[in-house]
Amino acid sequence: MSVADPRIEIAPNARPKAETAAPAEDLDTVLRDARQRFAEEFAGQCERLAPAADQAGIAPLAEDAMKALHRMAGLGGTVGFPRVSVKAAALEGAARNTPMSRVEWLEAVAGLRRAFALDMADADAGLPSLPPAVAAMTVLLVEDERSQRTILSAQLRALGHSPVAIASGEEALEAARSAHPDVILLDIGLPGIDGYAVCRMLKADPGLAGIPVAFMSAHGSLDDRLTGYSLGADDFIAKPVDPRELALRLRRLDRRGHRQDHREAAGWLTYEAFHRLAGEALRRDRCVLALIRTPGDRAFDVAAFMQDEIRRRDICGQYDRNHVVVLLPDVGAAAGLDRIAPIIESCRASGIDGVYAGIATSPVAGSRTLEQLMEEADEALAIARYEDLAVARLPDTPREASTGASTESLVLVADDDPEVVRIVDAHLGAEGYRRVLTFDGARALEEIRVRHPDVVVLDLMMPRLTGFDVLASMRDLGEARPRVIVLSARNREEDVMRAFSLGADDFMLKPFNPQELLARIARLVKTSNRSHRRPL
Repeated sequence: MSVADPRIEIAPNARPKAETAAPAEDLDTVLRDARQRFAEEFAGQCERLAPAADQAGIAPLAEDAMKALHRMAGLGGTVGFPRVSVKAAALEGAARNTPMSRVEWLEAVAGLRRAFALDMADADAGLPSLPPAVAAMTVLLVEDERSQRTILSAQLRALGHSPVAIASGEEALEAARSAHPDVILLDIGLPGIDGYAVCRMLKADPGLAGIPVAFMSAHGSLDDRLTGYSLGADDFIAKPVDPRELALRLRRLDRRGHRQDHREAAGWLTYEAFHRLAGEALRRDRCVLALIRTPGDRAFDVAAFMQDEIRRRDICGQYDRNHVVVLLPDVGAAAGLDRIAPIIESCRASGIDGVYAGIATSPVAGSRTLEQLMEEADEALAIARYEDLAVARLPDTPREASTGASTESLVLVADDDPEVVRIVDAHLGAEGYRRVLTFDGARALEEIRVRHPDVVVLDLMMPRLTGFDVLASMRDLGEARPRVIVLSARNREEDVMRAFSLGADDFMLKPFNPQELLARIARLVKTSNRSHRRPL
């Protein structure tokens, strides 16, 4: 694995290149200079908050005020202003959700100033001693705030690691492919593409999915952590980042030697090697591909079961830390199902819970690509997990529609959870609907205006635009407005009432029954007059 030059920094909209600047300063110097700059700039940052007092009672705050609070919350504790960090984080969270009166706002800003004065009065306690790194790692650091980026880079170097620092989510995938990092530290509140979207793209890329990702944020609420873990993140680090905690968390994430030992013992391949061999097999033979989901700490045990059961010509590899992928050459769909199902049942019988498989078939040599099979197997796996089946595969032909839906009916699905989208898409496809799939609110609104769907299945919490924003923006569509069923985990009465007040036709809570969802969609299709309202 190549080790990146620690002086490399990837600027937004630019390809990675080595800087010619002098070697980086030591951590003590970096922290001292950053503390001095923070102190000098604090009064100016508070001035940016002052105009918000004139907007009292209006949320959200102006963007520059939110940026000032976000910077104080994330950086303050790192450079010796812990009281400022705590106050700013609390104020930022309140400002995002609750309108404040002018008096409350001014008092909160005054509280920030008092916290600053107390922090300034404290003598520097000096730097804590840092534990040595077990093994030097290349760490990709994605952080938009320059001071935070500089400090974290210095901390990583002091721990013996090689940081590669970038300032935007747009460059993350390219930087990961270029630097081959062992761990990715990812800020959530990035401008443009946020950290959640970056993590989703990393985990969707077979060549990058296995790299451990740790989110960093000054807001470590349960919802934040659950969202991160649901996207495949391996850890969550709260800002301000203590270098001792960072060292221990990186040590825990560094499983390279452990993974390699078990992989060699089990005889399975990296995904890169699997991709090459599977591509050759697909060109020669008909094949069955199985994508198997495993608990994160039992992947090697599942691989051992596979090695006991598969033939020498079968190909077994690691897709990522939670998935094993197997290609069975010269096997038909029924035989492949019969081969994989007993293995999954044996895993479950041995106490390995949470093992599921999705099956996809290439019936003729060269008829399907590996990417096509992986996509279909992933959809089948989502169905297996939801319906609690050991193994599932998509039907060769759609089932006869039981709801009376016309194949002319178009349903748009908008949800940032790929698993939910796959499940809904699979069931809609089986019922004969045409589908458009989107993963953020802005794209959903664009597709609604262009495609004119009959029904929209809409999540409320999505990036770029929320479901509430989409509903509000659809008001100007007039007669061309589609019917909307909200599918959301938010069950507060005010959320339900707000959705209906913005024009939702139905509201369904997650977790949901797909058959009930299909019935509700069919009802909306039947009761709508889209055929008469569709624009010419």
